[in-house]
Amino acid sequence: MDFDVLIIGGGPAGVAAARAASEEGLNVLLVEKCGFLGGNLTSSLVGTIGGLFVREEDSIDYAVGGIPRDCAEALKSRGLAYGPVPWEQTAVLPHAPWGVKKLFDEWIESARNINLMLHTSLIGAETEDRMVSRITIQKRNGHATLSARNFIDASGDGDLFFLSGAAGENTPVQFPTLNFYMHNVNIAEALTAGLATLQTLIREAIQTGEYDLPRAGGAVIPTMRPGEVIVAMGRVSIDGKPVDCTDPEQLTIAEIEGRKQAVLLSEFLKAKMPGFADAYLSDTPCKIGIRSTRRLSGRYRLTGEDVLGAADFQDGICRSAWPVELHLEGKETVLEFPPPGKTYAIPYRALLPAEFDNLIVAGRCLSATVEGQGSARVSATAMGMGEAAGVACAIASENNTNVADIDIGELRGRLKKRGVLL
Repeated sequence: MDFDVLIIGGGPAGVAAARAASEEGLNVLLVEKCGFLGGNLTSSLVGTIGGLFVREEDSIDYAVGGIPRDCAEALKSRGLAYGPVPWEQTAVLPHAPWGVKKLFDEWIESARNINLMLHTSLIGAETEDRMVSRITIQKRNGHATLSARNFIDASGDGDLFFLSGAAGENTPVQFPTLNFYMHNVNIAEALTAGLATLQTLIREAIQTGEYDLPRAGGAVIPTMRPGEVIVAMGRVSIDGKPVDCTDPEQLTIAEIEGRKQAVLLSEFLKAKMPGFADAYLSDTPCKIGIRSTRRLSGRYRLTGEDVLGAADFQDGICRSAWPVELHLEGKETVLEFPPPGKTYAIPYRALLPAEFDNLIVAGRCLSATVEGQGSARVSATAMGMGEAAGVACAIASENNTNVADIDIGELRGRLKKRGVLL
């Protein structure tokens, strides 16, 4: 089976890449290991889309255009998202995860030239002369070998660049979180109490020792469905250390510990938080929310200084105003923001491995330092990278070249026509 572009991972980056490549006329294969699309937004109940907005004093504007903005507006128009909601020095878009699943399904189904394989995992890759030549996938009825002109690694974990032999880093630093649903919440009472009340209650519980809560902060996010919220208050470690989420044994421990935390946190909310007296823990996601695993060591590494300095690049392909957000050892979360009203650019070079010319790495596994990845990993930014990756593959196909050799001016011009903010 031969394709113009083969994409590993059906999260925000992979879906945006598939849609963009399809709209630019390519024959696309999208491979996803879960039975649905959306990545952490759906499989881990993130509850908000970060990276969409830039905030200055009392004004909040979109920091992005193109597919990420289209996603936000589509969800809002269906009553499945609301916002922007101010958060710290930026803003987020709370949403119902089911809405993302359905929207992404519709995007893929409406495209004539996207082939989708769910329940399918990447298990091998072959390379030759600076090219990824073919990959091997495992399906429920066996395995298959596939080839393409160009490849996009949107796996989140860098699975394709790792199996291909491209250089990367995997130093566990960020802690994962297991979010969960609670039902029968008195939403009006909880919203009247507000986030400030929740933060005060969390800190009091930790200081007094009444509850050994894993994190000095967090949020409860109404989904717009009656009585339903997503709770984002966990932080999972192993003996106090970060979890290597590429290690199945450590990930197993983390999943079980996350569910234990969900019970503790739901009990705390029922006992302490207004609006939760009659609520109950209704479900946990199909997998824990992973913030970081492998990071590419590519042709440029996005840094924390780039984020905080609102850096521009001649090869910038999308923008973000999300802070450097680090969930490190202890109970506190580090947040460092770009200047108010300012955004930074993601350079195309940060998506390119040095070793291969037909592979793009888009999403949270881009080439970045810990601090740079701590900002660029969020969903809207990942969608922006994916859209640029899909368009880059189209340009490479039209010019019979590789994605590493395309004209950056042409890429930026195409992205501007698509409404991307550069």
